[in-house]
Amino acid sequence: MSDTKFVATLRTVFDAQDEMEAILMANEFQEKIADLLDEDDVVDVTQVIPFETARQIPSAEMIEQLRRSRDLLIKTRIVQCFELARELDKTAWTLEHRAEPGFDMAGYDWGAFLDLTNRLLERKP
Repeated sequence: MSDTKFVATLRTVFDAQDEMEAILMANEFQEKIADLLDEDDVVDVTQVIPFETARQIPSAEMIEQLRRSRDLLIKTRIVQCFELARELDKTAWTLEHRAEPGFDMAGYDWGAFLDLTNRLLERKP
């Protein structure tokens, strides 16, 4: 039986004199956590931001979180979860494309969502 990969999201709040020191400290955290992991496991620092602006989540991070939630909901195989996953997918798509000239929801690809669903549920095309 093979192991299943997991992702753990950690939030660390700490004091630093400036952004450079904060980045260096985050890298130290990364190295110490890496020492606890197996050789083929990975730990990454995804962002270092001032705590005062932590409530301002970048669009890219929101999009990533929405898509992960979407994928998890699809995998439940529950109709209501599937419907919510579809709405999350449309919301992520909107956040990703809203700054484009001539933005219109008509550009949303429902077929791409269905293809993703089939891949996640390991269905044959």
